[in-house]
Amino acid sequence: MRSLRWASLAAVVLVLSLAPPAHAAPAPADLTSLNTRFVTRSDSRLDLDGKPFRFAGTNIYWLGLDENVGGVAYPTFFRIRDALDTAKAMGMTVVRSHMLASTGNPLSILPSKEAGFNDEAFATVDYAIAYAGSIGLRLILPLTDEWSYYHGGHRDFTEPYGLPSEAFYTDERVIADYQAYAEHVMRRVNPLTGKAYNADPTIMAWEFGNELEGMTLDWINTNAVKFRQWAPRQLIAAGRRFDLDPDTLAAPGVDIVDVHYYPPTAERVGADAATVTGAGKVYIAGEYASTAATKELLTPLAADRNVTGLLSWSLFGHHDRGGFVQHDDGFTLHYPGDDERMRASVEAQVAFAEQVSPPSGRPARVGPPLITQVDKRGGLNELRWRGAAGAAGYVVERLRRGRWSAAHQGLLTDNQTPWIDPGATGEVTYRVVPVDRDGRRGTASEPVRVARSQVVLVDPLQTTDLAGGHENVTITPAAAVADGEAWMSWSRPGLQRVRFDVAGRPRIKVQVSDDGSAWRTVRHETDTVRDETDTVRHESGDVRHGRGDGQVTAEIGGAGHVRVLWSGGKGLTRATLWSADPAPVTAPPAAPAPLTPAPGARDVLGTPAFTWSPAAGTGLYTLTVSEHADLSDPVLSATAITGTEHRPSGELEPGVTYYWRITAVNAAGRTHGAVSTFATRPLPTAPAVVDDFTGYADSAQLAAAYARNPGGDQITPSLLPGQGMRLDYTLGGAGYAGVIRTFSPALDVWGQHGLELRLAQTGAAAKITVQFVTGGVYFEHTLDAAPNGVVRIPFTEFDHPSWAGAGPLDVTRFEQLSFYVGGGPGTGALTVDQVTAYPAP
Repeated sequence: MRSLRWASLAAVVLVLSLAPPAHAAPAPADLTSLNTRFVTRSDSRLDLDGKPFRFAGTNIYWLGLDENVGGVAYPTFFRIRDALDTAKAMGMTVVRSHMLASTGNPLSILPSKEAGFNDEAFATVDYAIAYAGSIGLRLILPLTDEWSYYHGGHRDFTEPYGLPSEAFYTDERVIADYQAYAEHVMRRVNPLTGKAYNADPTIMAWEFGNELEGMTLDWINTNAVKFRQWAPRQLIAAGRRFDLDPDTLAAPGVDIVDVHYYPPTAERVGADAATVTGAGKVYIAGEYASTAATKELLTPLAADRNVTGLLSWSLFGHHDRGGFVQHDDGFTLHYPGDDERMRASVEAQVAFAEQVSPPSGRPARVGPPLITQVDKRGGLNELRWRGAAGAAGYVVERLRRGRWSAAHQGLLTDNQTPWIDPGATGEVTYRVVPVDRDGRRGTASEPVRVARSQVVLVDPLQTTDLAGGHENVTITPAAAVADGEAWMSWSRPGLQRVRFDVAGRPRIKVQVSDDGSAWRTVRHETDTVRDETDTVRHESGDVRHGRGDGQVTAEIGGAGHVRVLWSGGKGLTRATLWSADPAPVTAPPAAPAPLTPAPGARDVLGTPAFTWSPAAGTGLYTLTVSEHADLSDPVLSATAITGTEHRPSGELEPGVTYYWRITAVNAAGRTHGAVSTFATRPLPTAPAVVDDFTGYADSAQLAAAYARNPGGDQITPSLLPGQGMRLDYTLGGAGYAGVIRTFSPALDVWGQHGLELRLAQTGAAAKITVQFVTGGVYFEHTLDAAPNGVVRIPFTEFDHPSWAGAGPLDVTRFEQLSFYVGGGPGTGALTVDQVTAYPAP
């Protein structure tokens, strides 16, 4: 969590009806909770309805206040719902969220002690709690944070008094302020459920705070008594960051002990769980690195009855306009996974969920997605869609002669939106069909029709980002309307037609303007649904509505601005705007010219990045690479490239001459560029020296090159002339010690097969980890002990550390080499010599 920018939620927006995914049990107007009984504690276990309650879970920290879309702002109700639905689709039953750790900025629940409480900040929290309950999820809610991120933390209670942060645990005024905040939150009545937070079984546990490092036994006991008084039927959780806190084990008022792991190991989790349950408390891993989630880690923990629950860090759902919400802490989790490593993590968590809380009944149907935009690229249609929780992929279909058929081969992912359709240039109707992890088709999106020279914008009215203006309305999670007349406007060049979905028969007026200031009313047509089961047929397909809902359509005639005014009813639920293609094409595109690899280039490494000059009028480019001058039997081919660069994922053969060409395509035709040629570098036949330890004058120079990792135990490098580097280590509390060398400039060991080095070890036995960094990506391999002699480690045996992000192995940029020893207490020495990258046998 990084951003510290403030952003305000639009105060004047339309009051909206927010349709839920079709697979969600309740409708948005029906947030009836499936959680009718509280989770209870029985010694070191949790129970629900008289049965043991164990769970898989995840962290969705941003449900109350987000930082990931356009700066710090309240998340849309769609993003809240979609993320919770995704957790549900993964089989999770508990979500931990920092939604009530909300202090210290203008959008917080408590902006400051002087400002008092901000009731508007509860809207997203109310909805997240209500929606979680409506799909049967339970919540663990920290009330503050050790760290000073955008949502605030415990320093917000000490700073008004000019006190240091540790006074949070000792100063009576600060403790009273924290308790007043907690009581205010717990006693709040959720207007969507009619229940006070402290009477809602959806809230399984209150946590004193996230990773609080300074808790004392007296502080824990004092607050536990208060929490028990204010929320007698809910549980109390507490925990430090990476280790067990004896005070939480000893405090009689603590039900759940929360430990965090970056990275986790089955041995460490199992040992901590045994200690916690031995003290009569419930054990959970409230956070663990999602990158470490494997079946090897989670399967034994599923069988360990001391482990009540594990919650990964951290889940993000779909963006309002398409694709996923992104986050940069290295532990972001998307379903079903952006790459092979993330997909394996998702599958491991799904399997763990099935083991600890097996699902009952058939999986719910996934969908629907929402087509949010159809643009034109060189006259070709480019679709964007908002994904559906639980979808493993999507099929884009076209309607022709009354039948739907796939517009592409295989499944598209959420990361492939926008998608360009190279096969349809005339009028066409599209829909997007989600497919779940078992291959079942879900509920299709509402169809959207677009003409040859037309673009479409669909505004689901989650925010006012797409609107040109608005007045007298407020976004809420259920259909309603502000007092008096409300309006919204949109600005789009060449507007031709609009359609507004409305709820509850409001009085509607549609107006257009050429300059955005002088408005004139235009004729519109209204289709009204008679009851909940009626289906109104529109030109875009069959659309199901509720009682009194309908659609208003109007022809705009090329004006640049449109607005809709309404009063009464329940408001507006969606706007769809058709406009003229702003850059129509009438001729094939210009010819692209190859840039890199440069024509005739030699010794090209691996598979290069192909670049070319832009060609005017292009909708997409195709790339063809072959070993033959006539481009027959291509070894690489790619289509639907929208930029002027492409990095293929496959590897080209070393020492081979290749021919390649770029073709520019638009709705009027295609134009080939010139055929270019290059040759790849042959594989090396001799090893490359990484470090032979001959270039150091003395031990001081060696120690300057191999810096000690300051987080580990003591380790000292010294130079052994003619014998390499000696590392004397003393293992203690950290359990590891290591040295790091950075190469500047980076080494190029392309084509080599692995690392070879000479090792020797004396003294306390220790595992030896060889770690390197290429292109900013970490790789490591651990030996159970150092062999006395030469060891070879192929690059294929190196893997990413569990705490690090994934990435490619680019040994043309060998930037860093580290040696670590790890194990129990003791002293020893490791000798390292003759580190080379060796060629393939």
